[in-house]
Amino acid sequence: MAQVKIKAALLDLDDTLLINDMETFSPPYFRALLAKVQGVCQPGTFVEALNTGIRAMLQNDGRGATNAEVFAREFYPRLGVPREEMEPLLDEFYRTDFETLAPLTDRDPDARELVQLLQRQGVKIAIATQPIFPATAILARLRWAGVGAEEFCYDYITSYEVMRACKPRRAFFEQVLDHLDCRASEAIMVGDSAEMDMPARRMGLRTFWVDRGRTLQNGTPECDAHGSLRDLITLIETGAIHEL
Repeated sequence: MAQVKIKAALLDLDDTLLINDMETFSPPYFRALLAKVQGVCQPGTFVEALNTGIRAMLQNDGRGATNAEVFAREFYPRLGVPREEMEPLLDEFYRTDFETLAPLTDRDPDARELVQLLQRQGVKIAIATQPIFPATAILARLRWAGVGAEEFCYDYITSYEVMRACKPRRAFFEQVLDHLDCRASEAIMVGDSAEMDMPARRMGLRTFWVDRGRTLQNGTPECDAHGSLRDLITLIETGAIHEL
């Protein structure tokens, strides 16, 4: 059988390109967000509305509204605050306050080389992060990782403004592949999450699990290969990536 070459790489962001343990990152993130809106909304009301909006995005099935539209439909009516008052605050938060969280993350020195190598080889790249954040927050984290979109031209970024489903739903991967004009067999999903990223294997993508040394209840997840970003670079350089 002829070897099917990898033509597209779907790269997760948090704890893949960017060293960012979400269990460490999330509490300060939510505290900063609550501090931003405390003057116009009660914390309990805001958190309840936010969680409802996030659940709605995670349940979005890919057949209709974008995640941003689904979120807004569930979030704003629960606040007791006009959307035109809250929305500018949230936009400002992601443009300015969000940057204060950068020290909670760290760069993987191999992330930049990985992106450069893929682009030199003509492989299409999608930043396939969980699309529950606006593009502003994703672009910030790419900068923190040293692979900013100001410098690297990505083929697709899965912000909540454009996506209609979340990982690990099949519709998420189908939407990305459709935009890349790529078959599943020609793509590889690279990510650290056994639950969110590695299910891409079930729909025909090849998978590389990024081992960040976190303790996993069930050990190494089912995947085609695993290791560090340096290990992935080696697979690409040797051509072994196409044999997975």
